Amino acid sequence: MKILILSAHYHPFIHPRAHRWTALAEHWAAQGHSVQVLTARVGECGPLEARNGVQVHRVGFDSLKEWVYYWLGSRQKRGRVGQKPSPQGRLARMAAWIYQSVWKALYFPDDACVWYFPAKRKLMQLLEKERFDLLITVSLPFTGHLLGLSARAQRKPGDFPFWMADMGDPFSFQAKAPNNTWLYGAKNHRLEQQILETADAVTLTTEATLRKFQEVFGPKATANARIIPPLFAASFPKAKAPISANTNPLKIGYFGAFYAPTRTPDGFLALLDQVFAQNPALRERLDIHFYGEIFPEFLPQLSARTDIHLHGLCSRETAWTAMQEMDILLHIGNTTDFQLPSKSVDYLAAGKPVFHLSYVENDPFEAFFRAAIPDAKDGTLFTLKISDGKIKSLDLQAWISWLEAEKPVPTPQEIQARIAPFCLENIAKQYLLGLNSKGYRFF
Repeated sequence: MKILILSAHYHPFIHPRAHRWTALAEHWAAQGHSVQVLTARVGECGPLEARNGVQVHRVGFDSLKEWVYYWLGSRQKRGRVGQKPSPQGRLARMAAWIYQSVWKALYFPDDACVWYFPAKRKLMQLLEKERFDLLITVSLPFTGHLLGLSARAQRKPGDFPFWMADMGDPFSFQAKAPNNTWLYGAKNHRLEQQILETADAVTLTTEATLRKFQEVFGPKATANARIIPPLFAASFPKAKAPISANTNPLKIGYFGAFYAPTRTPDGFLALLDQVFAQNPALRERLDIHFYGEIFPEFLPQLSARTDIHLHGLCSRETAWTAMQEMDILLHIGNTTDFQLPSKSVDYLAAGKPVFHLSYVENDPFEAFFRAAIPDAKDGTLFTLKISDGKIKSLDLQAWISWLEAEKPVPTPQEIQARIAPFCLENIAKQYLLGLNSKGYRFF
């Protein structure tokens, strides 16, 4: 098949969409498919690149920030390996204020709108030059789907590839609005429904997301939607000795970013303060590490902590290696009950005990983890429920006991069985399932 993938984020950008679609594109290319990717520019890469069998076209910038950073020669670019958390200077703070107060109040549909016109020109050139079997548009950012919608409207019905819209996250009903909803709220809803009804296929990552789409847009709009779960694209870890009360220090690792109000560190920080007040010895024993981008709104409170080590952005390989060195993985849940963080499958594959902070009744992460490991109650997963920002005292004591208890370590074979549905080969097959060489569904 001839496949064209439209994603604002792609290698070397550090982002869940970039990781997923770089792995899928290169897998399909290795299988003999002709794969091209249209993505945004990054300073260190040229406009046309052949990478592991994939032809990558880079045009425009995925945000106004990236455009400004590029022309100013700034090193503070988003989504790059080696980005360490650091305070903003006066000029950066002023630029951030302008961005939040002016630009964010005007842009549409999201901050990738500056990518729309250069990407559209290139997309139309590619569609004119070659006949693709399959076009995949990726979100977030939602701008990618608008490009697919616009291109389809300008091409003849029989002269457009099978269009698959991959909805990594919802657009019009996020916990944090993607734009000025006073201006664009109704338009956001209308456009997302149009994508759902116009694309030949829509892919989502969880059943909870599908139910939310059905609730918001109705069953007719989601008739072409199907679930393709998170992707695991790393090697399996080797089994280690059980974690017991003698482990000292006890290394706890969090992997990922925070996005207010969907996911913040506040609950975990309050938990630490409460625990250390009751049990000061734990302050010396717990060795806590955060891997991932720290946005400016969280930096002051996190950098002031002496009990947490901030590592910033690192490569996927470095993060996976660091994950193996942890005794316990920390997972901070979303405040929404219809999104599953992409790192969930990595946590599952690591084979480590997981401490999960939950904010919702029907928690997608807990459902995902317990479905993959039905006997997770044996100590593999420990969940603390946060209600109104508080944790019950009895639950807190149970967590401390869990920290001290010996925890099971699965064998590599057990991990492989758990993770098999999420491996690259299986996920790649699911995207092409039901498509023939011309991109038509035959089921």
